[in-house]
Amino acid sequence: MKKQNSNNKIDGFSKLSKQEKIDWINSNYFHNNNNSYNLLKQYWNSDLDLQRIHDEFAENTISNFIIPLGVAPNFLIDGIDYTIPMAIEESSVVAAACKAAKFWRKRGGFKTKIVNFKKTGQVHFIFNGNKETLSKFFKKIKPKLLKDCEKISHNMIKRGGGILNIEL
Repeated sequence: MKKQNSNNKIDGFSKLSKQEKIDWINSNYFHNNNNSYNLLKQYWNSDLDLQRIHDEFAENTISNFIIPLGVAPNFLIDGIDYTIPMAIEESSVVAAACKAAKFWRKRGGFKTKIVNFKKTGQVHFIFNGNKETLSKFFKKIKPKLLKDCEKISHNMIKRGGGILNIEL
């Protein structure tokens, strides 16, 4: 999308309601054309509860994107047969997955192993000050950082995840 007015910056877009986001896009890119709104709305799920779940999948969701849903059968994973759904517009990817499933099935199938439930995230920054001062400050504020992060990671925490530790 090419913006009609390049001086029209928006702050706090993620805080807007879905309708406010659509209205902003419509007024900034489509001159308040109702056709753009109708185009987005035609892909919404008629089940409002299900659409609400879809809206929570990603940040700034304004509609759904429909692509073909194919399946790749014959996957043997840890001794269990699976047919894998594949939402993709490229048929050769589905065909290749089917061929791989058939190939590996003859050889015992796929085996899985859980290596670790934890993932490490990293933030890098440059600090030219005294390292000892920074270390003392970090030690002091670490509990507050962990507590404050709960506000933005509550969905991860509900599923048993979230930020477990912060190291300097």
